[in-house]
Amino acid sequence: MRKPRRIGFNTGNCCRRSGSKSNSCERLSVQNKQYDLCQNVLSRLHTAGVLRHLVLIGSWCLVVYREYFRDVGVIHAVRTRDVDFLVPQTPKFHGKVDVPELLNDLGFITGFRGQHGVMMLEHPEVMIEFLVPEHSRGSDKPKDLPQFGVNAQALRFMDIALMMIIQLPFGAIPVNVPHPAAFALHKLLIVPRRTNAEKKQKDLDSAVQVLKLLDKKGELSIAQDLLAKFPKPWRKVILKTLTDNRQGAIAEQLT
Repeated sequence: MRKPRRIGFNTGNCCRRSGSKSNSCERLSVQNKQYDLCQNVLSRLHTAGVLRHLVLIGSWCLVVYREYFRDVGVIHAVRTRDVDFLVPQTPKFHGKVDVPELLNDLGFITGFRGQHGVMMLEHPEVMIEFLVPEHSRGSDKPKDLPQFGVNAQALRFMDIALMMIIQLPFGAIPVNVPHPAAFALHKLLIVPRRTNAEKKQKDLDSAVQVLKLLDKKGELSIAQDLLAKFPKPWRKVILKTLTDNRQGAIAEQLT
């Protein structure tokens, strides 16, 4: 297997300077640590045969999409500690891998949050959670995934990510991610539900830049076709989110 390609950041010059550039250097150093750790996690899950049954979602998708869009532009990825994996309701995994044990020596500890004990794998650089689509409302209890030794929180609208899955490399590791069109439409649907202004803006910015890059790539029609399959109330929310945020031209292209 060829050596994984590392998407790194040049910190040599900024580390010799002070002030705001020194702070930038520290942020880049953290990003490098996060990237390396995430790649180690993905590598272990891949070797154990688990990764092909998971879908990477959330802001880390933007890192993976760089390869997809490299011929049309640069995608700006603002990463968080959160690394979220979506699990189909019936993963076709017939073995048993204790994921917390698999990642234990990387420094992950198992934590729980909420009344019903949603499991998290916590590390100073990264926090891993597992999610499943919510198909019946009214219960906050996580779904047990004994084949992976974890449980998963059920969330609404996660089915969107499963509508169109593609496989892209994270370094040399094949990773399942939602097609960028599905990623963007999902973000636009949840933007109005966000109560945190910073997260709301981040989701909006991520969705818009992905849609613009799809347009440059000549693939905005994929988003249009996906949107047409959504329930009418979802379509209205997505188009209104765009028009309310000065992206009426994109909204028109999607209709």
